Amino acid sequence: MAKRKRSKARIDVGLLRGAGLLSQAFPLLARLAESGTGRDRSGNRRFRFSHYAALLLVGMFNPILQSARALVAASGLKAIRRWTGGEQVSLGSFSEAARVFDPRLLAGLVSELRSRFQKHQHLNRVRHGHRAGQLPQAVLERLVAADGSVLTALPQVLGRLGANGVGQWRLHAQVRALSGEVQGVELTEEPALGERSEREVLSRQLRSGEIEPGSLLLVDRGYRSAKLFNTIHAAKCDYVGRLNHTDGRVAAAPTDAAGKARTLPALSVEAREMGIVADEWITLGGGCGASPEGTGHPLRRIKLVPPASRPSAARQGRVRCDRIVHDELVLATSLTDLPAEQIVMLYEYRWQVELFFRFLKQVLRCKQLISAKTPGVQIQLYCALVAGFLMALATGGNLTRRNYERICLYFAGWADAEELEQQFGCGNHPPPG
Repeated sequence: MAKRKRSKARIDVGLLRGAGLLSQAFPLLARLAESGTGRDRSGNRRFRFSHYAALLLVGMFNPILQSARALVAASGLKAIRRWTGGEQVSLGSFSEAARVFDPRLLAGLVSELRSRFQKHQHLNRVRHGHRAGQLPQAVLERLVAADGSVLTALPQVLGRLGANGVGQWRLHAQVRALSGEVQGVELTEEPALGERSEREVLSRQLRSGEIEPGSLLLVDRGYRSAKLFNTIHAAKCDYVGRLNHTDGRVAAAPTDAAGKARTLPALSVEAREMGIVADEWITLGGGCGASPEGTGHPLRRIKLVPPASRPSAARQGRVRCDRIVHDELVLATSLTDLPAEQIVMLYEYRWQVELFFRFLKQVLRCKQLISAKTPGVQIQLYCALVAGFLMALATGGNLTRRNYERICLYFAGWADAEELEQQFGCGNHPPPG
């Protein structure tokens, strides 16, 4: 069999040359210039929202600029002043900017760049496993992976060791698993309790219509709640979520409109080879674990103990002491017609939201934040998304940490255009030795 040729990513070196990549965003940022100037009655404010956001973007493409003080010091350089259209800024003005400017104004810019990228590219689908052909395309297009991740402000990294939650925020995100597109984000302060918990945030987004009806949500154990599952069902969505080993109680089969008991698809040979040991109707909540409120719709539980030779989502995350078998995967779903093995395959797409958080933290360096104020954190996250779309426009969506590093080296003058094209056109193979 002939070997398939590796497809080369289309990279616009002209867009990346010098400040070309950043210059694509600066005219868009100019729209933000008048934001936060309402109380400036004397008209002498010179540090504008556009300048603040532009400095954050400069920092994201220059890994040496990892703090607010570093960005302030670099703001006086001639090239940076020319690119950002601003002047030398003081540390006091830079710190105050986080509470003066409205981060919501950047949401429109993110949407515009997303639309621009989609016009130039076909739908950027994730690389499916060898079983993806067995999954209905209509179901795959409904997949939305939801999760939350903690972000920490750089000035609070040491201080928070003695006080949990100080200088920390939780980013709640929903990512379309098939395209990798971020459907929605919300930022809340830690600790994630009460109205700030992952369950309550997702419930609000469902009730407000931020999550489209018909979506198929993929959630981990942190969302296990009969109350939340009822909210998802009421919003005309479906879900596949992970449960603890002790959650739920076997229940009688629900009946259809004719009063006949409904049946689940029989376990196939492939399902048993995957390690699926049970597929049953259950009731959840109301004394059966996962919230006092009971489920008000048909609920299905699938248990899987994968063989050692098979990769499985059961082995993702930390080891739990509340499970007899550490590799056991217990799933609850409102999908009652699909075979059990397809439900397990669908749940494995939940990893796409983890990849989004990894890209945000490790590639765009949002693991530690330069501001200790909630609006400042929101502005940095929006700027990170802007940076991601700018790179996607220039690289055709081929965004990895190694590619990001090569772009930064190109900006710094350590890599030339030929080496940049080699990185994107020939994969990540080492040069012949």
